[in-house]
Amino acid sequence: MKQWYTLKSGVEGVRPAEKKDEHEIFVLLCLLHAENGLFGMNREKVIKGIQYATERQGGIIFVIEKDKHIVASMGMSLACEWYSDDEYLLERWNYVHPDHRQSDYARMLLEQGKWASEWFSRENNKPIPYMCGINSFYRTEAKIRMYARHMPCLGAFFMYGLAPRQREEIRREMAAIEEQNRKANSAHNREVRPAVETLLRVGQRGNGGVDHVR
Repeated sequence: MKQWYTLKSGVEGVRPAEKKDEHEIFVLLCLLHAENGLFGMNREKVIKGIQYATERQGGIIFVIEKDKHIVASMGMSLACEWYSDDEYLLERWNYVHPDHRQSDYARMLLEQGKWASEWFSRENNKPIPYMCGINSFYRTEAKIRMYARHMPCLGAFFMYGLAPRQREEIRREMAAIEEQNRKANSAHNREVRPAVETLLRVGQRGNGGVDHVR
């Protein structure tokens, strides 16, 4: 596999966000929310979250520029699980402007996240892993496959009930699940939706199974 980064400098073409980048990052995140947000946007909270990173208060944002404009961004923050004080880097977003999706930008940012984990771990003399999730109805399988080629798959994320946004998408997916279960006519039906099948195949790799995802 291609080596995307060096421990000294990270991925070429990716840099940490600065104060001057805040407006362009905000515009990019508004596009992300319009495309994929499940809940309403608190603009003030988003702005403060960006500043949390650019002012180095515990978050970090990486950006990629093209023609002097930010076209891709990843946001990360230090987090802990409810049962532990051990920290990890949580990916908040990895987003590429729609006009630049025929690129390696999403993969470059993912690799920069891996670099950040190694850098933080080395600087703090303890493991600080990089964790992320995918909650999207759009290009879900492609996203799962991309991450699965770079990182182990740990479980899955599910939601029941209508979120404030994307209600029709949620209704359609729930109806498809119910119809699939109805046709199976079994409480122990093993058939699941395509994106979940992808997750299951990815998970087999870590359990001695054969992964047929391409």
